[in-house]
Amino acid sequence: MTKVHSLGIRREDKNRWERRAPLAPSHVEELVKKGIKVIVQPSTLRNYPNVLYEKAGAIIQEDLKECDVIVAVKEVPSEYLYNDKTYIFFSHTIKAQPYNMAMLDEINKKRIRLIDYERITDDQNRRLVRFGSFAGYAGMIDMLHALGDRLLAKGFSTPFLHVGYSYVYSKLESAMEAVKAIGEEISQVGLPDDLLPFTFAFTSDGAVSQGALKIFKLLPHKMVTPDEMVELVKNKKGERGILYGTIITSEHMAAPIDPEKKFNKAEYYADPSKYKPIFCEKYAPYISCIINCMYWDAKYPRLITIRQMEELVETNNSRLIGVADISADVNGSLEFLMTTTSIDSPLYIYDPRTQEVHDPTTDQQYMYRDGILFLAVDNLPTEFPKEATQWFGDHLLKFMEQVVKSDPKLPYEKMTDIAPEMKRAIITCHGSLTPPFEYITELRKKREELTTRILILGAGSVSYPTISYLARNPSHKLTVGDVSIEQSKKAASYDPECQTVVIDVNDQEKLDEIVKRHRVVVSLLPDELTILVAKSCIRQKKHMVSPGYMSSEMEALDKEAKEVGITLLNEMGLDPGIDHLEACRVINDATSKGGKVRTFVSWCGGLPAPESSDNPLGYKFTWSPKEIISGVTNDSKFRRDGQDIFIPGSEVYKRVQPVDIFPALSLEGVPNRDCLHLTKTYGIESVNTLFRGTIRYKGFCQVMEAAVEIGLLDTTSKSHLAPSAPPMSWNLAMRHILPIPQSEGIPTQELLRRKLRTRRGYPSKGYDDDKITYILYVFEWLNIFSEKNNIAQCGNYFEAFTELLKTKLNLLPSERDLIILHNVVGIEWDGGKHETKTSTLVYYGSKDQSAVSTVVGLPVAIAAELLVENQIKEVGAIRPITKEFYKPILKSLHNEGITFIHRSEFDKI
Repeated sequence: MTKVHSLGIRREDKNRWERRAPLAPSHVEELVKKGIKVIVQPSTLRNYPNVLYEKAGAIIQEDLKECDVIVAVKEVPSEYLYNDKTYIFFSHTIKAQPYNMAMLDEINKKRIRLIDYERITDDQNRRLVRFGSFAGYAGMIDMLHALGDRLLAKGFSTPFLHVGYSYVYSKLESAMEAVKAIGEEISQVGLPDDLLPFTFAFTSDGAVSQGALKIFKLLPHKMVTPDEMVELVKNKKGERGILYGTIITSEHMAAPIDPEKKFNKAEYYADPSKYKPIFCEKYAPYISCIINCMYWDAKYPRLITIRQMEELVETNNSRLIGVADISADVNGSLEFLMTTTSIDSPLYIYDPRTQEVHDPTTDQQYMYRDGILFLAVDNLPTEFPKEATQWFGDHLLKFMEQVVKSDPKLPYEKMTDIAPEMKRAIITCHGSLTPPFEYITELRKKREELTTRILILGAGSVSYPTISYLARNPSHKLTVGDVSIEQSKKAASYDPECQTVVIDVNDQEKLDEIVKRHRVVVSLLPDELTILVAKSCIRQKKHMVSPGYMSSEMEALDKEAKEVGITLLNEMGLDPGIDHLEACRVINDATSKGGKVRTFVSWCGGLPAPESSDNPLGYKFTWSPKEIISGVTNDSKFRRDGQDIFIPGSEVYKRVQPVDIFPALSLEGVPNRDCLHLTKTYGIESVNTLFRGTIRYKGFCQVMEAAVEIGLLDTTSKSHLAPSAPPMSWNLAMRHILPIPQSEGIPTQELLRRKLRTRRGYPSKGYDDDKITYILYVFEWLNIFSEKNNIAQCGNYFEAFTELLKTKLNLLPSERDLIILHNVVGIEWDGGKHETKTSTLVYYGSKDQSAVSTVVGLPVAIAAELLVENQIKEVGAIRPITKEFYKPILKSLHNEGITFIHRSEFDKI
């Protein structure tokens, strides 16, 4: 009995716009005549209706399992990949595209013979079956409309707006007539003078580019060489009614490193390492719109990198309005293509300064934002589905009878029953890659190496802006680790591609295993745990960045870090962090001009916004309560008028002083830690006054002073506060630490009053009646005198008091916080002149992200990116105090809206 060979045509279901098919009814009719059974999955979206396929002799049914060969346009979901079948579709695997490697593994697992349209080629490696021209047609038409939209938002009304997106036309001919119509309008009225000359650059001269050029040439135009385009723009010679087009080929993208050599195309493609990129510097500044149609491989230089585009914009050396990236190659030849788009939402604005993407799904005003317009639809041919299907099928049909009747069980080398053009396109068979495509395995490994893996340890709120920033670059692959899987998952929600891992950094073996898989490690853990992370980074030779203080233990790792050539970057948050960057910028600028720094004062604090400071303490927690409260008792060292001063932690909050940064805000502050090391760190050994302080609203400091006085910040273990001890009220717990003997008849409030008077002296040494009354009022509000409110059994008063404050000082989701950073630098100039420079940063949080998290998490992220990009050369255990840190990081922070206000004043004589 003669076998009946069968072909299945799959229904496209990737999105609602995918209305193409690999074969039209006319092609099905030809195959049926040749004795092939054709089964077509029913579809109400396909441009050719079911009835036409049925009339052509096809069977309309859902199940394709009986088919020998199944054809589709786009990738096939794994559940519809059937064992031992032959599939033909665009697999997007030949460049080891990461997003389709799981599918490729599934195909091999199911022993599928995969044929990819993209590799159906002739003897000269020219593609034979493609939609390319239609991608060019649709991409160019859509870009014309998009330019009209963007220019309108920029204040320019142009004829571009009068052509619609390709899909609104029933056929290509109608779309082309619409393009001709706006061409006539351009000829008559021209474009605004501010846009002239309007230049289009088409990358490559292949089928896609030729399709785009066919549409472009319907407009009034003049084709020029890239060098002629440069001269046109430099000399402003463009005509109002003419568009200028140029074709960018490989010779305009790269030049020999050896200046004595000329460009050789064959040599360039064989060994691109002998060439350097030239497109960005030589041609990019003169282009109004890029139509990117080129195939790109990672071994070749990019047209424009992310950093190059940023620099072009920052130096006002770009006139680029928009990009139609028809290749839709994310982070490809144009590295700043951050994402592809869809026909539903075809456009976004990319801001090179911030690397932010503004699109209509998140920003209704996106078209008005600063940046470059992007169109990167990845299925453009489906905007002309009927004609694209017919064209595609016309070229595919001649190979189909042989493929359907071929024997997929034959060894690859013996598959002579199909045309050589099709054999060259077989990517897999019998569970493995075929010999021509075995390179994919190695390419996957290389792609893995090129992927930048960043490990973020600590999944608290500070990690959210860190993850959000780093995730903007798709080449960054993030892993977030924490002891809490719930915390990790919450943090990972800020990047859909982010992986999570449960890790206790005390487990050094597991920590080493995770660290070695990443290039840079961000530690957002407490200082004592960051030390463990740093040691692991040394063992695994990985860079680390942390917002934590440079401890003596960390400094001790400097030599080892230098020996293995890694950077352990500390103090990269707000305070310390941003304060260092701005201080060093001002100090280095002054000293480079001959000035001498005589005074350095820095105030910083995280506070609730004024409208949210609605409690007697004027304070709410926006990060670790334990860290904040423990900081109250840190020793302090500073210099005043040439004298070094030491204040023990128990006395720090007795040194409160007014802080007059903003007269409208009632601010006060206390000394913050030991800052004397900054004389050496900042290179200001001869400074007369050096001080760092913590800012709070008025009232907070005197309450903390009293808390220290009576022992509420004592970390000594107490048996009556042990977890196993009987429950105890706060009132009774207070009586345990107040003066004895105690009379049952004396209220706890009175005992506290006596305690404060006795310890400080009365009335001349600080605790007058008004101050004590206010402290008692706050303690009443905290329910410290309550006999019903039980103390947390945490082992000591510090932990218990912190837990109490957490219940009363939480920042609500509807509230916001702010940070204030204020540096004062006093400079003595030659001739005796004295200048005072101030740098003031005020940054408010939002309901989605606290200010504190942002100003700590962003600097860390920016520094991590600099380490990834090898922009930081200094190794060892270091602080961010040199120009290689403060110049790029302050610039990036400015782009994120974190900006200093600078003032300068000379002493009046």
